Amino acid sequence: MKYLLLAFILAVTGTAGNAQLFKRPVILETKFHAGINLPFYESVFYLMKDDIFAFDISASFPTYGRDHWEKLYNYPRTGYGFAHWSLGNNEVLGRAYSLYSFMNIPLFKRNEKFSINCQVSAGGAYLTERFDVHDNHLNRAIGSHINLFIRLGIDGRVKLSPRCEILLEAGTTHYSNGKTRMPNRGLNAGSVSLGINYLFFDNGAAIQDPEIPDIGKKYFQSVSYAAGSKVYDNLLNKRYFVSSLYYSLDRRINHTSNIGLGAALFYDGSISEALASEEGVPGKDLSLLIRIGMHGSYSIRYKHLMLGIQPGYYLYSKYTDLTRIYFRFSLQYLITENIAGSVGIKTHYGKADFIEYGIVYHW
Repeated sequence: MKYLLLAFILAVTGTAGNAQLFKRPVILETKFHAGINLPFYESVFYLMKDDIFAFDISASFPTYGRDHWEKLYNYPRTGYGFAHWSLGNNEVLGRAYSLYSFMNIPLFKRNEKFSINCQVSAGGAYLTERFDVHDNHLNRAIGSHINLFIRLGIDGRVKLSPRCEILLEAGTTHYSNGKTRMPNRGLNAGSVSLGINYLFFDNGAAIQDPEIPDIGKKYFQSVSYAAGSKVYDNLLNKRYFVSSLYYSLDRRINHTSNIGLGAALFYDGSISEALASEEGVPGKDLSLLIRIGMHGSYSIRYKHLMLGIQPGYYLYSKYTDLTRIYFRFSLQYLITENIAGSVGIKTHYGKADFIEYGIVYHW
């Protein structure tokens, strides 16, 4: 825990000797969470003995309209946080320590004293307990210590003073390893939260009103290649290579949102194990290991970041025991206006298939 706290402090302060950081206004916030586990599987449901409690501390930086993106998103706050969560069963599931980044976006402001906001948080987590065939065979939820942390919340904030706010939030939290190890049922929690924050180093900056540029061309195309590894649904944890090739044609709805259509070609080496028990099936036949899909897409952009979702359908797949419907969630960082690095997770409904890393070209 102490090393995670140290990492959080370093993330907030940037690098050693960066004295310029705290010349900016910074909001320190604490929240207390209480909730329940939301198990999607019977093998996890019976493990839930207790309610869930959590505490987190975060640092965020208000925006004042330095560019048009901040204006388009109603002057959001971005920052970093550290969270400590109980998971409903200390003996089997343990506790979770998370480091995350987040963005808090105002959805509604009646006046300067009250607002309703949406906060999206994502990062990594260390879970103290995981599945072990000898010492913790009951833990069918988590197969690794290192996991993804994702949280989505809606909050209402009331100003107690020009620098201090109190807030009430409702949200959901998810932990999983993206099928890098098995088992990976994942953990999901629903919670309500009470928090308070305080603005330090207020420099009296006024809200700016930058000019919104023209939207530019309405249509653009993209092609991307991504790869990763996964395990099949057993406890052997043999790793298989997976890769994806995507093409999309998108239309800009406005400066921040795009919709589109596309196609994808998938290679999944784990299908050979999935089909191994079927008589007469040559598990290493390449035609069995590839899938072809069509998808719709929706994406939003903030500065250099682009977050997207692609619901899709397999037009060709020899292995359809799960479903022909898939979903892909991706995060891109635009290195230039044409080239981006990406990380994505592909799922079948709520079940993770694999995590992939790639590169994207837009034109």
